[in-house]
Amino acid sequence: MDQREARRSGCPLTIPEALLQSEAMRRACAARNFQEIFRLVNRRTGTSHAAMAAAVGKMTTSRVSDIIRGVRGIRGQEVIERVADGFGIPGKMLGLPERPWEGSPGNIDTADNPRPNLDPVVDSDSRERAQYAEDNPRSLDLLTVAGLRQRVQNLDARYVSEPSTVLIAETGKDLGQLAHWQTYTTTYIVRRDLHAAQAEASTLMGQLVWDASGRTDHATARIYFTQAEAAARELRDPVAEGLALLRTAFVALYGEKNPRAGLELAQRTASTVQGSSHVLGGLAILHAAEAHAMLQQHKDCEKELANAERHFDQVSEADAAAPLFSPSQFDRLAGSCFLFLNNASRAEGFLADATKGLRDGSKSHAIVLANLALAYIRQHRLDEAVGVLYAAIDIVERHRGGGGLKLVFQAGRELKPWRDVPVVHDLYDRLMNLIAVG
Repeated sequence: MDQREARRSGCPLTIPEALLQSEAMRRACAARNFQEIFRLVNRRTGTSHAAMAAAVGKMTTSRVSDIIRGVRGIRGQEVIERVADGFGIPGKMLGLPERPWEGSPGNIDTADNPRPNLDPVVDSDSRERAQYAEDNPRSLDLLTVAGLRQRVQNLDARYVSEPSTVLIAETGKDLGQLAHWQTYTTTYIVRRDLHAAQAEASTLMGQLVWDASGRTDHATARIYFTQAEAAARELRDPVAEGLALLRTAFVALYGEKNPRAGLELAQRTASTVQGSSHVLGGLAILHAAEAHAMLQQHKDCEKELANAERHFDQVSEADAAAPLFSPSQFDRLAGSCFLFLNNASRAEGFLADATKGLRDGSKSHAIVLANLALAYIRQHRLDEAVGVLYAAIDIVERHRGGGGLKLVFQAGRELKPWRDVPVVHDLYDRLMNLIAVG
């Protein structure tokens, strides 16, 4: 328990710094949009409804569910204060006076003075330990490795809504640090944690390199994912190995446009994590369903979609991959499947549902909106397609996510038959600006 938690009553949560400082969270807090605040905490941190209820206090799990679904709201000042204290949201973000626990040393949070990261493993002492280990590598201990792992996890949290180019240098520095430490480390327990850090950092670096290249640098991404697999096998961690395999499947499916290779990798992922993670197993099967859809294998696709739902029905907060789970994932991938199967009306239904849980300006949000635009275009519903595509472009302009960029331009190509229609003509100007900025 850190100093901030110790000064808060009940069962407080500590929201990751990257989430607390994200544009989505700041916007939701400024508007006192508690539905979105609760959604963000649930989706981005994997925190259960029960844990959120306990953090706020005097709140039932069912009420948390109702807030997330928009059935009930939060208006009372006393309840708002409990949310701020339970989630560790500085008072100013919610229009409240400074909370008592904000008196912790160095805890300042305003738009002009962002709150420093208060996690105990990434404080100044941690940085001093890392520097000491850099100069004296044989002194490396578990606490120093934990500090580096926390930095990598913070970078990973930022990946969903920030340009990958911004994060590559920091991640590369951490990978270099790991390589240096591994040369000297002989203790089993420290080696074990270094393997865990290597798997996490290499997986993230593969994602960043691929995304920053516009999903074209497949070779470099595969090198990092292979490194992550090797580290995970040394660690005997099937979930970490499965995540690296699944990321490699993405390269095959969306970059190399090789659905057969992507299918094989997705199936290997599901086999690797069997019995270890329903979250990752379900995600792997969803992407296997998408590969079947690319191959126009309708029955196999539908079968795998049903299998994925069965996995997601069994997800618990104890799942090692719980932070990767989002209720919108099934709708996102099912919508994509039906686009590949040329069933735009059915795709639209899933994608429209997915957008309801993804109003956060993330890279996934841009992909869903662009796919929804494609579903509208294929039904010749131009006004709706253009409106959704504008929203996707707004998001892509901020984070330059490779997946969103590709789909936005694909939608632009599919609008060519209507390029002389005024609303489409104006959209093309935005697309040209997007190219110019890139």
